[in-house]
Amino acid sequence: MHQTENINPIEATLNKLFSTIDALSSKIDELNERVDYMGSFIGLEIGEGENAESVEPPGQLAGLSFDVLNKVLPSKDANSIRAYFLRVLSLFRRYIKSIVIFGSSKTKTGMTSTSDIDVAFIVDDTDIQKFTLEQLRDRLFAKMAEIARDFSDKIHAQAYPLSEFWGSIIKPNPVILTLLRDGVAVYDTGFFVPIQMLYKTGNIIPTIESINANVENAEGLIMLAENVLTTKLSLDLYNSVVAAGQALLMEYGYLPPVPKQVAKELEDIAVAKEKVLTHEDVEKVDGVVKWFKNIDHGEVKEITGEEFDKKLKDSKYIVEKITSIIEKLREKKGETKPVIDKDLLKQTDKEIKDKYLQKEE
Repeated sequence: MHQTENINPIEATLNKLFSTIDALSSKIDELNERVDYMGSFIGLEIGEGENAESVEPPGQLAGLSFDVLNKVLPSKDANSIRAYFLRVLSLFRRYIKSIVIFGSSKTKTGMTSTSDIDVAFIVDDTDIQKFTLEQLRDRLFAKMAEIARDFSDKIHAQAYPLSEFWGSIIKPNPVILTLLRDGVAVYDTGFFVPIQMLYKTGNIIPTIESINANVENAEGLIMLAENVLTTKLSLDLYNSVVAAGQALLMEYGYLPPVPKQVAKELEDIAVAKEKVLTHEDVEKVDGVVKWFKNIDHGEVKEITGEEFDKKLKDSKYIVEKITSIIEKLREKKGETKPVIDKDLLKQTDKEIKDKYLQKEE
């Protein structure tokens, strides 16, 4: 018995609509091929004098070209993207210079059934004065993402202001160059495709200045990473032994000294008077404190892994020994032991620093 295949009427209607749009687009493309391509971009007018009317370039007249969507996307995804593009163009057509498909959806590299569909909108911002470039970029991204949610959760849209796009070509930006290398224009006003041709024919060449700027950035970031890593590692150990030493002195009823006096007071009180620490213990505290100070003052530019491991071992030893001493003192006095706030340790680095960072007066 022959069974009639069930067809979703909405999908059937959409397919019919898109087929009609494809047919119209194809006819317009045929007509545009008869137009002198270069003459249509600058100064093409119909009529003379006051009755003259400007004519938009063929790219705009041609509208959306869906051939690429059918080639690179499954039918369902292609339909969603078409509808999405039509919605965006109905709202922002006068501002959109190009719509480009790129990423794995175009190259097929690493693409799966759940991969994002990467879309770039190049938007003319030259007559928008109300927002800064950063504000405009953020607003465009939010708006394109908001519209995309109505059609597919796989759409990953990026919006690039025209001025930023040009700037990324003059001073080459890897993201934009990737867009030019792998992207394919689904909608273009005669802007993206010519630039892409320049790139692919080797006519977009990085300047010496842009190369120098990248080298300088690379060197600067390495220096920053080294400085931040060295300072961060030594600072954390410094603060740990200082906080532990202050805690022990306060447990014996003394006011907490400033960091540079911790080792001296531990020697006078915890070693000489209370006899709970050894001179070697205090030397470990003093060694970590002086080590950090030398780094902080620029006298030490870098640290070795072996050196850090030794200071880390000394710091852990001191913290664990002082914690054990305080627990025993509390037990003798019938008081509760120190409670470590695990939730606090999960807070951001800034919050921890604000609580524990030792400041010298």
